[in-house]
This record gives sequence, C-alpha cells and structure tokens, in this order.
Amino acid sequence: MRIPCAIVRDLLPLYAEKLVEPETEALVKEHLEACPDCRQRLSELTTEATKTVDTARPLLSLKKAIRKRRWYTAIVAALCVFIVVYTWFFHADAMHPVAWIDGLVTVKGIENRPSSDVYAQDDTGEEAPAEAVPVLVLQVNGRITGIHTSKREEADGTKTVLLQGWSSHADSNLAKDDSEILLSPVPDRVIYADSQQQKLLWGVPLSDESKSLAPSAFDPALVIALVLAPLSGIVWLLLRKYSYSRIPRQIFFAPLSYLAARSLTQGCVLTSLWMELGPLVITVALYLLLTCLWQLLLLRKAE
Repeated sequence: MRIPCAIVRDLLPLYAEKLVEPETEALVKEHLEACPDCRQRLSELTTEATKTVDTARPLLSLKKAIRKRRWYTAIVAALCVFIVVYTWFFHADAMHPVAWIDGLVTVKGIENRPSSDVYAQDDTGEEAPAEAVPVLVLQVNGRITGIHTSKREEADGTKTVLLQGWSSHADSNLAKDDSEILLSPVPDRVIYADSQQQKLLWGVPLSDESKSLAPSAFDPALVIALVLAPLSGIVWLLLRKYSYSRIPRQIFFAPLSYLAARSLTQGCVLTSLWMELGPLVITVALYLLLTCLWQLLLLRKAE
C-alpha cells in the first residue's frame, strides 16, 4: 500500500532522527524509493540538521560591546574628576582683577631716584648709570599681589599709563606691606582701569574723546565660538540622519567645549604659561568628555 506524500513528509523529521518504529521506517523507506520529491525533502532535512549553529558570533559581539561601554564609562568618570580637580586648582592659583576702592593706589608725587631703582638693566644688558632721574612714585596697597601696567599715547600727544591690580584668593586674606611703583618718564596721566570703572590717579583729566581707556574686552576666539557653535549645531540637526553627520557633530562639540571652559575659568587673569594653558586644557578635556558621552548614548541605543 502506497502512503500519501503528505503523511510521509510529516514523518520525515522523526524518520531522519531514527525515532520511528521499524514497521513505520520500512513503509517510509519504501515510499522514498519510489518518490523523488520526498527524497529531496529528506535530503534538505538532513542538510539542515548537520549545519552547526554559530552561537559564538553574537556572544563575542555582546562581549565587545560590554567591554567598549566599560571603557567609555571609565574615561567619562576620569575626565569628570580631572575637570573638577583641574578647575579647582586653576581657580586656587589664579589671579583675579581687583576692583577699585579708595586707597588702593596712592600717588606720592614726583621724586628724584637713582636710575638703578627704575631700570635694573638697559637694553644692552649693562648696568644702568647711577644718576638720579625724576620718577612718579605710586604706593600700592598690600591687597594687590601684582600690577599690570600698559602705556598708550593719545592723539593729542598725551602719554597715559593704565594700571590694573590683581590678586589671588590665597593672598587676599594675608596682610602684606605696601609696595611702590616707579614710573619713568613721568606720564601725563595715570589711570586705574578695571572692568567696571576707571579712576584718574594723576595728571590731565579725561577728555570727551578718551572717556574709555580700559583695555578692550573684545576676544576674537570667543566671538568665533559664539558664532560657530549654533551654526554647526543647526547643520548637525539637519544632517543627523546621514552617516557623515558625525563631522558637524564633532565640529559642534569644539566651540561648545571652549565656551564651557571659558565659563569655568571666568574672572581669572592669565599671568603665567600654566594659566594661559588652563582654558585650553579644560577645553580639550570637555571635548573628549562630550565625545565619550555621545558614544555611550549610541551604545545604549544599540542594545
């Protein structure tokens, strides 16, 4: 008796695994000898059964993703600690502008002092002569750690000296002796100029044409960052669905990191190479932090 193909095909998985009774096996075998379609089906079942399932590949991919996420997490934690500690030390050692108060700088007048008191050496590197020269003597309050002096000449020929005092937090609570500043040649005008006001200490009053003698607050790098950050951010948002969107994304991270670093170091006077490198170091650390955080976000989305 010939068994229908539908019944044989239902029995083929059991037949291939040798899980049928001898009588059933004999019937199926007899049918297979006369039916090429069922023999083809049996061959396909045998081939599929002999294939090994590659379970190592997804496990390796998962292990690699976990390892990468751990590395990024460790880098993020290290960068956060570095930024906090570095910023703290930066401010602890930083110099901050001292706003004007009465008695901060006092003009003692013009005196004759040995030129060696004014100039330790001349331009040739030789000792300065000892003859007396007229100098303008200023007495600086002990609150000030140092004085930044800049000179400028007005259109009418008036020679002006701008003073800006600075001090560190560590020195602000220490009682220090007053010091002297000797200006030679004697300028026509001396002004203490901070970010809020300017105080005439000596000489010709300010004219209408020179009301603002304070150093310019214009910072080209800050302006470029303020313009580049929103522009690159908009480009990134418009191209976020494309694979090359990482380019405007990384460009956006650069001015954003610089602006954040400037805010962290705001109010500090850069008086040394270490201080000048401070904002740059923080900018690089913030840039790496944003990049690692974004990679962590991508890994979390891929899970």
